[in-house]
Amino acid sequence: MAEWKFYGRTEPLSELTRIVNAGRWYFCRIEGRRRIGKTSLLSQLAKVDEVLSERIVYMQVPDSDERDVATTFQRALTACDHSLAQSLSTAVVDFPSMARAIGDLCRAGLVVVIDEFQYFTRAVLKSFNSFLQAEVDKLRDSQIKQGGLFVLGSLHADMNQLLEDKGAPLYGRLTQRIRLDHWDFEDLLDVFRGQEVREPSQWLTLWTFFEGVPKFYHDAYEQDLYHVQPDKFADELLTRMFLRSSSPLSEEADTWFLRELRGRSLSMLTFLADHAGCSNGELLAGVGAPEEKTQISAYLVKLVANYEMVSKLNPVFSDGKSRNARYYIADNFLQAWLAVAKPAREAARMKPMEKTLELARPRLRGVEGFAFEKLIRKLHQECSRKGKGDFDLSSMNLGYWNRSRDASRNVEIDVVALDEPNKRIRFGSCKRSAEAHTNAALLEFEGHVAGFLASKDHKRLKEWSIEKVLFSPTFTAGDRAHFIGKGYTVKDLHDYASLF
Repeated sequence: MAEWKFYGRTEPLSELTRIVNAGRWYFCRIEGRRRIGKTSLLSQLAKVDEVLSERIVYMQVPDSDERDVATTFQRALTACDHSLAQSLSTAVVDFPSMARAIGDLCRAGLVVVIDEFQYFTRAVLKSFNSFLQAEVDKLRDSQIKQGGLFVLGSLHADMNQLLEDKGAPLYGRLTQRIRLDHWDFEDLLDVFRGQEVREPSQWLTLWTFFEGVPKFYHDAYEQDLYHVQPDKFADELLTRMFLRSSSPLSEEADTWFLRELRGRSLSMLTFLADHAGCSNGELLAGVGAPEEKTQISAYLVKLVANYEMVSKLNPVFSDGKSRNARYYIADNFLQAWLAVAKPAREAARMKPMEKTLELARPRLRGVEGFAFEKLIRKLHQECSRKGKGDFDLSSMNLGYWNRSRDASRNVEIDVVALDEPNKRIRFGSCKRSAEAHTNAALLEFEGHVAGFLASKDHKRLKEWSIEKVLFSPTFTAGDRAHFIGKGYTVKDLHDYASLF
């Protein structure tokens, strides 16, 4: 079995190395969704820098009270190999002494890492921010040549409240910021090749559940999932990762994503999981009575802006106020959990495993269809950003739909990509399988493209170079010949993999 290694993260690792070796004290924020690899990134940095590894004090803030947080930091000091950290441990009993210890550690050139920093928004913990501010101000004015403070957090709104709000004690104190996003497709290919996962159907299933979250792919490695044959892969992923009592992700969503949500917010996420891409009106009608419209809208704003759990997607050429906006669960894992894994886990309590999987398969196929469309849009962005492929993207909103009073005039196109400098426009149709690009589907696609170009807002695009591309995870040689003969370009995941 191929060993697991540290994949991807070349740019953020390089940036961290620069920060640590810059010859000045630093206060750095590292942010990203849960399980994205914030702690692993610092761990990897310590592995390649033996001196640094002996000078790190790491603590994970408990969602508790002052005494418990101080005790946790005290244990972190004891666990550090450096003698100063161990000597300071007995003096830490509350927030003032904890902040002083952080200052002493930094002045001695040590690195302090505070994980789950967002918990300091809690009322019982907020006072720590003022004590830390006093130490940070002293450290910023010093001439320290090494050492620093990293704060890690997964809730964007809470981290902003602590560090970016003008009324916050720590406002304006950061020296650096790093935001970790999902692995790119290029990083995922490194994993797939290293673990000998060769079939695009497997890539799509993994991406549907895990997108680019490193921890989940490592969990799959530990469950020996990468050795499963392609025809059994989806069933085994559900079984090994979610349905067994020992499955590593069986409680992940409830524990990490949904534990702070109750009532209407949770209802909205559940509705969106089953109605991906619904409009504002459809969402409001689906989760409450008309008289609750204002209240429900407030919950939606919070899910979009504060928790970043819901994405508001506008069609290409529209502004942010478009009434045609659609809403999706932003995170693949949460979408797949609510739509597939959670119902399957509940069914497994009463039904045999085979019956449970039989019920889950059609739901998974539906979710994979939405995930594939999202993946193709991401691939356009990644390839354009990295100078790969054959399309220089100038518009990042990749899709178009309208809402006409006459339903027969509705236009729905999965991909509308623009290369404005070269006056090229690409229309794309995404299907989970090549067989779904039927004659009827192609005729419908052509009608939508014609409707788009006939619109008075888009007539200028008729003079551009027009491409019509069919996307699926895999096309056979026969499929390619058939569709090319009809005048289409075809692209599958093998085509994109060949670019990296």
